[in-house]
Amino acid sequence: MEAIGDSYTLVPLPTINRHIRERGFDHIGLICRKTGLSTEYALARKKNTVQVGASLEQRREQAKSAYLLKSVDVNKNYILIDDVWTTGSSMMAAARLMREAGVKNLAIGVIARSV
Repeated sequence: MEAIGDSYTLVPLPTINRHIRERGFDHIGLICRKTGLSTEYALARKKNTVQVGASLEQRREQAKSAYLLKSVDVNKNYILIDDVWTTGSSMMAAARLMREAGVKNLAIGVIARSV
């Protein structure tokens, strides 16, 4: 059986710049890199909207235009990684971009789920 690290590349969902400045680091990017698995920053933030505290409908609308796809290799296997799954809006928007670009093998991973 093939190990995940041998066949998948991690793609962290981008954190807004303000949060990176406040923390002093990009937490989800750091987590991805620390796994030792291949990591690509294939997505960028187009808008720095904050999802925390937003309603479900606001999250869905904001997420639709939050990301820009920089580059992907449609023949690679990717895992989108995010810190918290609240409504899934961010993850679904990012996954949609990658699928529309032609990525066929795409999985998702989250560290925590909001309850």
